[in-house]
Amino acid sequence: MTDQRITDPSDRLVNDPEPGELFEVELPGGGKLPLRDEHEVVMWNTTMRKYIADYRITKANDLVLLGAILSQILTMYRAQRDLADPKKAPNAQVLITKATQEIRAGEKALGVDKVSREKGGQHTVADYIQNLKRAAYEKGVHISERVTEYERVMMEARWKIRLLRNGDTEDRAYHGVSEKAIVDWLEGELAELEQKDKKWAREKGSIFVGRL
Repeated sequence: MTDQRITDPSDRLVNDPEPGELFEVELPGGGKLPLRDEHEVVMWNTTMRKYIADYRITKANDLVLLGAILSQILTMYRAQRDLADPKKAPNAQVLITKATQEIRAGEKALGVDKVSREKGGQHTVADYIQNLKRAAYEKGVHISERVTEYERVMMEARWKIRLLRNGDTEDRAYHGVSEKAIVDWLEGELAELEQKDKKWAREKGSIFVGRL
């Protein structure tokens, strides 16, 4: 009878990459982990950001524990990809089951499992409303600051254009005003405002993703 014992999922966590195919991610608690391909990198980083944002994980020991949870999620992800292969499917199913148990145990230790969340009131109506109010306030502040910035740019654009149309050559040269200079300046200002929007969405807006 063939020996079908399954090795521990952690034994399969990291395979030696092929030359020139090293994909690395940051471990939440520090250090790097080599993965197999860009799909695993995207899965790892997306899942890590969601855990940190959803549960506000900041303490060093919690981040280390999160790394262990992510490792089991990676094991599950790899096993799920093996389900399409009839030869690998039985082994993959056992790995998925074991990884699921480890993930649940890790989440319980981290205090983010379903029971812990419900005890902490994270899914009550009051908590939902509080998060909604916080999200609305943060968004309102951002919009107010954004409008102020756009008004500043438009006011500066107005006097530049007015000087371009009505000023003499000496005045335009002194202020460095020309059609090209105005367009280049405006493109730079708009690009900077766009980056501020992206930064806000990444650092503040993403905090409420999955909570509302």
